Amino acid sequence: MRAKPEEHDVRFITRKWAPAMGGMETYCLRLTEELGKTHRLDIIALPGQADGAVPSVGALIGFGVKTAVRLLFARPAKIVHLGDVAIWPLGWIASLRHPQSRVILSAHGSDLNLATKNNLPGRLYAAYVKTGARMMRRSRLIANSTWIAELAEQLGFANVDKVALATDMRSDNVTYAHNGCLFFAGRITPSKGLSFVVNEVLARMESPPGIRVAGTIWDEKEAQTLDSPLVEYLGKLVPEKLMAEYGQAMAVIVPSLGKEGFGLVAAEAAACGAVVIASDHSGLAEVVTPDIGLVADIDSPDQWIAAIEKVRSWTSGKRAAYTRDAQSVASARYNWDRVAEETVAVYEKA
Repeated sequence: MRAKPEEHDVRFITRKWAPAMGGMETYCLRLTEELGKTHRLDIIALPGQADGAVPSVGALIGFGVKTAVRLLFARPAKIVHLGDVAIWPLGWIASLRHPQSRVILSAHGSDLNLATKNNLPGRLYAAYVKTGARMMRRSRLIANSTWIAELAEQLGFANVDKVALATDMRSDNVTYAHNGCLFFAGRITPSKGLSFVVNEVLARMESPPGIRVAGTIWDEKEAQTLDSPLVEYLGKLVPEKLMAEYGQAMAVIVPSLGKEGFGLVAAEAAACGAVVIASDHSGLAEVVTPDIGLVADIDSPDQWIAAIEKVRSWTSGKRAAYTRDAQSVASARYNWDRVAEETVAVYEKA
């Protein structure tokens, strides 16, 4: 049955929006762009700061209060889609106001991973999320990996679907040659594993390759790794330069020590013609299948050394064949058309 003219097909609510930059911001922006081609949207979003930073705590609280009031007076929507689990109370308010609306929550790594921590913040957040699962029993949850789906079920969500993320990054100028260096892209913080690679992997190699590093510094102690003679720090790169670094690296490494909901860097790099070496756990291992790249145990420097030496030993022909196939697989698998189609399929089940 067609919606009434004053109704929206989808009311999309998110505290993650441009100009802030991150995986969830990209997800919310690109998904709504694709959904807008087939659905009438009412987007309620909190923009990030002009410098690309996330909103302040005050802005987040104000957004929650203003959105709650707005939902009390809003016209009904067929679907109310929350961009992350942390804002589940807004979905609860929407469902109370319009019980006929179907509520969807998206879950990302940072949404649920904190709830697994055995510390006070982790336990408090786990209780908060479990409360949301009880209050939102009729909702559906979209997880971006099987690992996140399993966490969601452990926390009490009953109706869970998996929709993997996507990337717009593509490169049509892949040379299949490399510059002899590894490449790391991400936040300079202990959980991302840069110091592990430099201090525990490269330091043990007889002839270690250099490593080019792009990203923003989140932890000053971890940033000391950038002083290593093996490291060339490039700072924060614009997408065009990031794609070029992916394509010309001997291998792109994703050595995350902490769990990753999805592993977007790995998908981006493969789609740009890179050979990927990533940690063998959580959502990363789901992305870096054998046709995308190689995996290594984060507790085994020897496995990382073996993977690096393996890639370094490839002939130019073997490298070209591998990266060409990996790029094709990644481009086909991780695209936003597919994300939108699978999301709409979840809407139809709700």
